[in-house]
Amino acid sequence: MLQTSSKNNHDTSAHALAGIGMANLSGELKKIHDIVMAAARHGIDDMSGREIQAQYERVHGKRIDSGTVSARVAGLVAANRLERCRIARACRVTGKDIHPVRVVAQQSRLAA
Repeated sequence: MLQTSSKNNHDTSAHALAGIGMANLSGELKKIHDIVMAAARHGIDDMSGREIQAQYERVHGKRIDSGTVSARVAGLVAANRLERCRIARACRVTGKDIHPVRVVAQQSRLAA
């Protein structure tokens, strides 16, 4: 039976991250954060991952995978730049119930 060690998993993750490139990762994080900030400035309190994806594609004119959006949103939540809403609502893109994200309270004041 083949066993994978946590070191192998870590090496694979590190390799994948290196493949993305830190500049690209940082750029994607900033672009996604900017989309949520801009929405807040325009009265949209929160956004789903699919809403962020759709806006990213409109603004930047290129496709972004929903998994990439999800990973970047998770990173922004972990960095305390976005927060997940506790109350679910229907996604404006899919109609499914979701827990959207929004800019953390102190940053939303900056967006106003």
